[in-house]
Amino acid sequence: MRSVWAVVAAVGLSGCGGELVEHEQVAVVDSVGQEIVGGVEARPNSHPWIVSLQEYGSHFCGGSLIRVSANVEASDIVLTAAHCVYDGNSGLTATAGAHNLDSPPAGQVTVQAARTVYHPRYDPDTTLHDIAIVKLERPIRFSSTIQPILLPAAGAQVADGAEGTVAGWGLTREGGYDTSSILMQVGVPVVPHRTVAEAYAREGIDIDKAAMFGAGYTQGGKDSCQGDSGGPFVFKNGSGKYVQQGIVSFGVGCARAGLPGIYTRVSNYIGWIRTQVQTLSSVR
Repeated sequence: MRSVWAVVAAVGLSGCGGELVEHEQVAVVDSVGQEIVGGVEARPNSHPWIVSLQEYGSHFCGGSLIRVSANVEASDIVLTAAHCVYDGNSGLTATAGAHNLDSPPAGQVTVQAARTVYHPRYDPDTTLHDIAIVKLERPIRFSSTIQPILLPAAGAQVADGAEGTVAGWGLTREGGYDTSSILMQVGVPVVPHRTVAEAYAREGIDIDKAAMFGAGYTQGGKDSCQGDSGGPFVFKNGSGKYVQQGIVSFGVGCARAGLPGIYTRVSNYIGWIRTQVQTLSSVR
């Protein structure tokens, strides 16, 4: 995630018509008690929806592949953070099916971005409404190692204390210089809004409950970091399937005590996401 990552920094759509959490999805990570800061490798292919956004072959942000049609096993839409694409990205590509970016597996796919659209009310000063869509030049077909993530129902809330998993190729420590070539993961619990709001108020930052939520440990030590921005924060639902509730957005430093990471609340934007999919996607 960040260093108020420059207030830059923080899991897809099953069907545009309405059922957002009912399609099948592959099994993922069995254990989530692991950190990105500090460095623990994710199990290969355990996050089949995660995407590496790159400029001229260099990773800079994460994203997630979302389903755009219930009838087509392919997608040309990636969900990410607005701050990742706000300044425009020439040479932007999306890589799916990746694990070790330095050693691409046979099933890895890279597609050029055709267009980026960030939320019209995104505020780069406050990082409010930190959500964006990347439209790809051609659809990426789903496979055993590439799958879309489910999105929550509109307005759904994540319970305080619920533990989710965030993954990415970002820095493994605050102040580091190089992002990880290996996909890393961390499990962190949702922190009550009042606790998050009070902690960030002391930093002069307002946390909007409808649009954001925080996750992390009181003692710190586990978090996402720069380069993880835009990536998915997923939780298991009652059916044992994973749903993207958050997008890595921002924070103060990485894994600092008393300052949980801040995530865009995906359920607040389901209507906007549907509209963008219907407008932009060529998959029918």
